[in-house]
Amino acid sequence: MRPCLLVAVLAGMTLLPTNLAAQRPQTREGFWISFGVGWGNLSWECDGCPSQDHGGPTGFLRLGGAPSQKVLLGAEFNGWSLDIGPANITAGYSAFTVYWYPSATGGLFIKGGLGGGVYSRDNGTSEATSTSGAILLGAGYDIRVGRKISLSPMLTLWSSSKADLKDNGATLDTGFRHSGGTLQVGITFH
Repeated sequence: MRPCLLVAVLAGMTLLPTNLAAQRPQTREGFWISFGVGWGNLSWECDGCPSQDHGGPTGFLRLGGAPSQKVLLGAEFNGWSLDIGPANITAGYSAFTVYWYPSATGGLFIKGGLGGGVYSRDNGTSEATSTSGAILLGAGYDIRVGRKISLSPMLTLWSSSKADLKDNGATLDTGFRHSGGTLQVGITFH
């Protein structure tokens, strides 16, 4: 039910009248920050393991600077928390990200970034973790609702590189990799 509600809200936001955007022009300068929530899919696999795939709530924080009207540079942090049977799964990534706006006056942006991913599985008696590099790609739209405030729905896809899944230094699985996709909405202050 939650994913359907989120999709309906995001669709409604992207279909707002275009004259609202004309009343509030897009400007990007100086420091910016954005945070929000959404729904995402998290999957993981390893050498010789069946792949797993689960959906759950996500949250994000983005911040940085605007060197031009068409480019934002920043850091992006995204995380999941899932309860699967007796285990609590947390995963996330942090990345240096470039946001490119094809039009200096438009709200559409495309993003890409490089950073690191973290995965943790805690079943109450042990905690297995994996840390590796990560890459992200995505797109979104800033819907201007104030002179320096936007609602920003976005889609992000990311994947970690392969690493070992370890518990207290002991390797549990090799070739462990986690990835995901999120549909989120946030508030952005420009």
